[in-house]
Amino acid sequence: MNSIRIMLAAMSAEDRKMISGLLTDEALRVVSTFRPDGDGLKKASSQPADVLLIGTRMMPDQELDFAERIFTTRSDITILLIAPALDSRTLARAMECGIARVIDLDSSERDICTHIMTAASRDLNRRNCTQKIASYDSKVIVCYAPKGGVGKTTLAVNLAYALASLSKKIALIDLSLQFGEVGVFLDIPKGDTIADMVEEHSFELSTIKSYLIRHQSGIQVMLSSSSPEYAELIRPEHVDAILSSLRTEFDYIVVDMGVSLGDCAIAAMETADTILLVVNEDIASLHDAKRSIKVLEALNQQDKIKIVVNKDGISSITVKNVANLLEATPALVIPYDLKSAMLAVNRGIPLLSCAPNAKATKEIRNFARSLIRRA
Repeated sequence: MNSIRIMLAAMSAEDRKMISGLLTDEALRVVSTFRPDGDGLKKASSQPADVLLIGTRMMPDQELDFAERIFTTRSDITILLIAPALDSRTLARAMECGIARVIDLDSSERDICTHIMTAASRDLNRRNCTQKIASYDSKVIVCYAPKGGVGKTTLAVNLAYALASLSKKIALIDLSLQFGEVGVFLDIPKGDTIADMVEEHSFELSTIKSYLIRHQSGIQVMLSSSSPEYAELIRPEHVDAILSSLRTEFDYIVVDMGVSLGDCAIAAMETADTILLVVNEDIASLHDAKRSIKVLEALNQQDKIKIVVNKDGISSITVKNVANLLEATPALVIPYDLKSAMLAVNRGIPLLSCAPNAKATKEIRNFARSLIRRA
C-alpha cells in the first residue's frame, strides 16, 4: 500500500486540524474531513478511502454510534478511533461498533502513524486474500496459553502431527517470537526463521514456502526467531500476510503462540478459525485463562475459543471445576503423563510417535479426527 487514503471525522474544526497535524508520515493522506453526524454519514458512505479515522478529546459516545452505522455499510474500509485513554467498557463497545483499533490520543506522532498503517495494511491483506481463501477450505488453529509451562507447545506439535498422520497437509508456525521451542520439540536443527523471512520483504507464497522446514512427519515448520531481539522485526501485517498466503496451500495451519497478547498475537487470533486455550488444573493457570477470555471477548473472538485441559489429574481441581469457572465445557482433556511427555521432549519426537499407546496420545488423535469430521 503506497498511500493510505484517510477520511477524518471529528466534531470540531479544531479537533480535525489537530488530528490532521499528527499524521506526519508521507504514506498517510487525508482525502476529506467532516463531522460524525448525518451529513458526515453521507460523505463517509461514498468517499473512496482506505481508512475512516474518527477523533475526539471527549468520551466518544456520538462517535461510536457513527462508527457503527458506517461499519454496516462499508466493508471496504478500516475504521479507527483516536481518543484519550478509555475504560474497558468503552473499549469493548468500540470493538462491538466495528472499530479495528483504538489509538491513544496521547501517543507520539510516530506511534499514531504506525498504528494507522498497521491496521490498514492488515485489513487490506485480509481483503486481498478473500478470493484465494474461498477457493481452498483451509483452517487456522491457534494454540494459546497466558501462562507458561501448561503444555501449549506440546499440544501444537502433537495436534499438527496427528493431523498430518491423517493425510492432511499441515503447516506449523512458531509464533512464540522470543522463546519458541517448536524446533526443540521436533529435533529440528537451527535453520531459517520467521525473522529471516521478514527481512527479505517478500510475502509471495513461493517465498514463504522457501522458509518452511519439512519435518520427517510431513509437517512444514516455520521456526521462531533465533534470538529474542529479532522478535521486534515481526509485525502484525507480516503475520496476516504469512497466514493468508499459507491458507491457499495447506489444509491446516497450526500456530504455537507465546504467552503475551501483543499485536502479532491478536493478528493471528483474528485470522484464526479456532483458538485452543490451554489450561492446567491449578489456580494460577485458571485465573490467567479467565482474564484472557475477557480480553478475547473484548476483541470479539469469544466464539472461536475452545478450552483444552492439559495434565488432567495433576491436582484436586477437576474438569468439572474448570468448566464451572471458565463457563465452558472443555473440548479436549489430556491426561497427565509426565514420563511420556518428558521422553518425547528429550528425544525431540512427538508424543504421538514415541508413546503411541498413551492415554494422552489417544485423546489428541481423537480430537484431531473430530476436527476433520467437523470441517
